[in-house]
Amino acid sequence: MKLAKDVTTHLFKYIKVVDIRFNPFDGRSKSVKELLRQVQATRYSKANPKLEIKKQILATADAPFATFQFVDGSERKFDSQELQVKEILSEVFQHATNIDNEYEIEGKSIDE
Repeated sequence: MKLAKDVTTHLFKYIKVVDIRFNPFDGRSKSVKELLRQVQATRYSKANPKLEIKKQILATADAPFATFQFVDGSERKFDSQELQVKEILSEVFQHATNIDNEYEIEGKSIDE
């Protein structure tokens, strides 16, 4: 499912921390490096100035992974060697949509 840019930009407001760890010389890191590039987009930082992007460059053979922490305290971890970027972001946006729906039901707004 492809979401519009304005929708994904809004949904990024529900993310507090993106933690990405990888060895840049490991061929398994391809998708996590692209994920890092995409989450650093200007539109996301403008929409969510409190967003913290952590990156750790590893010198070990550990598998690359990404962790997303959300405003409700939930967390999603991805072993990026098994997934493409669009699959990771699709799941992240689905989870953020669920949080957005909960906020709407409770009469809350992420912009407050």
